[in-house]
Amino acid sequence: MSLTVVRLVRPTPEWQESYVRVKAGQRLVVDAEGAWSPDLRNRQGWCGGDGIPNLIAGDGFRLPGANVGCLVGRIGNGKPRAFGHRYDNYLDEDGVVFLAMNENPNHNNQAGQLLVQLILFDADE
Repeated sequence: MSLTVVRLVRPTPEWQESYVRVKAGQRLVVDAEGAWSPDLRNRQGWCGGDGIPNLIAGDGFRLPGANVGCLVGRIGNGKPRAFGHRYDNYLDEDGVVFLAMNENPNHNNQAGQLLVQLILFDADE
């Protein structure tokens, strides 16, 4: 049996609770649609869940090494991971799924939103 939840994710580096609790071994599929823009310091740069291609986040961002503006997630207090516009993986930890934009917490001029669908499958599916 699967569970599907749809959430509107704001373009902020602050973690937003999805209210979806997962367990290790379960399969999580995340699909993101829409457009948002990270704070590019006096420029606009609209992108989807994959973020801005070839603009790699440095230190101070939610997930250094991933595209600026990509959809990132974490399970509980675990390490952030890039979800992008599509994520499909088996989980290795328990907790609530949190979502955010891969952005620097000191930047505050973002726009747009993503509609994110989270599909959780039981471990035996």
